[in-house]
Amino acid sequence: MTVEEPEPSPLARQINEPAQQPGKTKIGGNLLEAFDQLDLVAEIAAALLGFVAIFLALSKTDGRFSESDRHFVQALVTTSALAIILSLAPRSISLFTSDEKAWYAATILAITMGSLNILMAARQQLRMSRDQAAQIHWVWHWLAWTLGVSAGTLWGLALFDSANIAAYYVGGVSLMIPLCLWVFIGVVFRRFF
Repeated sequence: MTVEEPEPSPLARQINEPAQQPGKTKIGGNLLEAFDQLDLVAEIAAALLGFVAIFLALSKTDGRFSESDRHFVQALVTTSALAIILSLAPRSISLFTSDEKAWYAATILAITMGSLNILMAARQQLRMSRDQAAQIHWVWHWLAWTLGVSAGTLWGLALFDSANIAAYYVGGVSLMIPLCLWVFIGVVFRRFF
């Protein structure tokens, strides 16, 4: 009596090599591995955090920022840290479960932590005094919110398309880098120009 192997899941069919090797998911038809792209995002976000630490140390403000600048600095630090955490999550979770479950769990984590980050930024923005809020042009907020909501949208789509869950997840995490860069440009531009 022979035992037939079960048909592979949609995610397992995407894997370039045997399913025992995690992270070999094709993204957008390219052979770039999902974990390699997430590693790159984590490295860029860590570099941004280091650069921000140096910038803050050399800014000659005794660690004190105006309310409007503090909003941008906090958004930059929390978003960079979140990008690092979410970049490492799928690989870490896959140590304990299958790739498919790991991507799903990481997506739930991304939606949860991303939502908390957005709520914290919105709360701070809404609690800002009118004088401080008037100092910030709407363009600085518009692009940041657009990138943040786009990342959340990709993570939401990942829950409904298990065949492309890794691609949506990596896309959402990758959008955090231009978001961090935009916020950093906002801090530097507002502070020095």
